[in-house]
Amino acid sequence: MKIAFFVHRYAPAVGGVENYIGNLVRALIDLGHEIDVITGAHEANLPDTEPREGVRIHRFPALRSPLRVRLRLWQLRRVFTGADVVHISNTHMFELYWRMIGKWLRLRNVFLTRHGMSCKCPVPQSEKRRAVRSQGRVAGVVHDGEFIEEWLGVKPDICPDQGLCPTASELEPIPEPPPTSAVYVGRLEPDTGIAIYIDAVRLLTTRQGRPFKLDVYGDGSLRASLQAVVQREGLPVCFHGRTADAQDRITDSCFAFIDGRMAIQEAMARRRLVLAAYVNPLKRDYLCGESFSPHLIAVANADQLAGETAHFIDHPEQRAAIIERAFAHARTLTWPRTAAAFLALWRDKLNHPSSLPARRVILNPLGTARKKTNAATSDPCPEGKRTLPGFLNPGWSTPPHPRPEGER
Repeated sequence: MKIAFFVHRYAPAVGGVENYIGNLVRALIDLGHEIDVITGAHEANLPDTEPREGVRIHRFPALRSPLRVRLRLWQLRRVFTGADVVHISNTHMFELYWRMIGKWLRLRNVFLTRHGMSCKCPVPQSEKRRAVRSQGRVAGVVHDGEFIEEWLGVKPDICPDQGLCPTASELEPIPEPPPTSAVYVGRLEPDTGIAIYIDAVRLLTTRQGRPFKLDVYGDGSLRASLQAVVQREGLPVCFHGRTADAQDRITDSCFAFIDGRMAIQEAMARRRLVLAAYVNPLKRDYLCGESFSPHLIAVANADQLAGETAHFIDHPEQRAAIIERAFAHARTLTWPRTAAAFLALWRDKLNHPSSLPARRVILNPLGTARKKTNAATSDPCPEGKRTLPGFLNPGWSTPPHPRPEGER
């Protein structure tokens, strides 16, 4: 099968979605499939096209004008049209695809993964409308999290577990150090629990008089203000910035103060107890409604976190029991298993044409668009009633490459 992924960023960029797609792509290649990745060039001097680990990477100038983006994607149209499956990551990338070239290409083989949301709580109605709008224009939808359906009000076709690389079974066990430290891996943003973790360190060290240190791996808008607080109060918190191998640093400490989906499961695979803080009801559901949820400790504030941490410091047998259950769950998480779920979705939808979008646009030899519609159904997006503005619409002011909806 020929598969084209259309993503916001890809290697050498580092991030949650980048890791997800990279691992999924490698698993599909191992299963004998042919992969192209079309992605934005978000750094200088990246080649327009290059092979990397068996993948053909094609880049468009994401930081240039909309016209340059459109011209490059139009040059790559044969990659899209020659693929059995086009799989797009996140709604904002589907909207870019639709605006730039999607209205002139066939949509019957286009699929969408929602890796996350904007993390705004309550969820804006505009975000819900975008989700519904994109849902009707693709052949199938994947959600990277059970919480997405509840908060966006759209149902996915599948919601597979992420894999781990290396797998939990491949990791060498590293003995647990004394229970006097924790590691945070993730973004330093208001929607994460980073401020709660630092407050908990303050409570553990000043109120309870326990020796306790926190190592922070990540970056974001809160870094400067949090560092100022830590320095002013003399808290034992060390900021290491964004680090490529941050997941390997989880085993440096006894506890994992982590609230990102992939990092949570990385910690479980490395046999560390996860204590995860949530800042709003959306993030609570993000932590508490997933397959990994029974194997972590979720808290709403620093007092709870300090109390739970102290409890598990004093009760190592309870800590060990949760860690072993979490590790057993992590052993089931493999990228071949995730890839098999994607393949089953693609084959099911492509083998049942009646379940696919009715509208189909193809190119005739002169390159002009010609619309085809199933006899049994009408065009779900008739001319003159499009909810997404056209690229040349004078009233269009949306950027050609909006910020992603949020990495988790």
